[in-house]
Amino acid sequence: MFFVFAFANGLLAVCARVVNARLSDHVGDVRGSLVNHAVGLAVVAGLLLIGLGGGTVRVTGIPLIYLSGGILGVLVVAASNYAVRHAGAVLFSVLVLAFQLIGSALIDHFGWLGQTPIALSWTRVLGLGLLIVGAVIVVTDREAIQAVEGEVDTA
Repeated sequence: MFFVFAFANGLLAVCARVVNARLSDHVGDVRGSLVNHAVGLAVVAGLLLIGLGGGTVRVTGIPLIYLSGGILGVLVVAASNYAVRHAGAVLFSVLVLAFQLIGSALIDHFGWLGQTPIALSWTRVLGLGLLIVGAVIVVTDREAIQAVEGEVDTA
């Protein structure tokens, strides 16, 4: 089932990036992040009000590091708003994926941020390496980069 959630998350994430980049065309990168998070707050508040999510909302007793997700989310959306407009959805997504893979491997391996450590086996390293090689191929696609920079004729 987590494969379905991962697929949906990936699809929704790229759609959100593109929609937010278009929003930031109208209001700016940081203001676009504000609008994104304000709408998200309204939606999640509505879901809680109708009884989804159960239980009470509390933030006391939670280590500050775990409350930093909101700050990180604002930065991620603002950076995405800028980068997607200038690099395109595929190039930006490939770069994000490559760096997420490296970061995720380190977090899993060392058990950072409260994660249970999961050692990097040779098969994980091989799989990550192949994905990163694919990312490098996409990132070095000169024709696509020139199209983003407006140097390729669209005819």
